[in-house]
Amino acid sequence: MPAITIQSLELTDEQKEVLAETFTSKFSELTKVPQDRIYVFFDGYPLDSCAKGGMIFSKNPPPIIGKFNPPKK
Repeated sequence: MPAITIQSLELTDEQKEVLAETFTSKFSELTKVPQDRIYVFFDGYPLDSCAKGGMIFSKNPPPIIGKFNPPKK
């Protein structure tokens, strides 16, 4: 039972689905392990639990689109 762990800021369900499909497919292709035997685990971190350059992300969100930083309308 191979396991892939993804540690990231919080992701949307849609992002998790794409990542799970992509990582599972590529891992299976490279290792010949059947896809139904590969597990993907997500460790999500809220913005107030992460920092970069000494600045907490909740005060200065990274400039990427996701659950934690939705697109501007």
